[in-house]
Amino acid sequence: MGDSTMTAADSGVQIQHGDHIDTIESVDLVFRAQRKLSFTYGAVFFAVTLAIPALSVWWKSWYAVQIWGGFTANYLFVSLLYYVFLWGMAWTYSKQADKLDERLGEMADVITATAAAKGSETE
Repeated sequence: MGDSTMTAADSGVQIQHGDHIDTIESVDLVFRAQRKLSFTYGAVFFAVTLAIPALSVWWKSWYAVQIWGGFTANYLFVSLLYYVFLWGMAWTYSKQADKLDERLGEMADVITATAAAKGSETE
């Protein structure tokens, strides 16, 4: 089906896909890091989105007081600033995800080099 093989190693099971080798520990680290990044940005998105109607309930000047050109703070935020916030959040998320991907790629290269070194020692 593919060119993946499984071998036992000192640190656990290794799975090889072509030249790339994964260990259980490295896969676990990848999932933990990605989960932390996703949940952090999801929580910020949820909090800011929930704050819009919450402010309308608890702070009358949020929707009733005109602050510029007949616009209320609520209207300005929802019509302009919310989209700027979303684009900014998407941009920072993609940059953080790219950094994570680079770090994990470097980790995979180290695992592959270590496995290759162990393989050449046993021959």
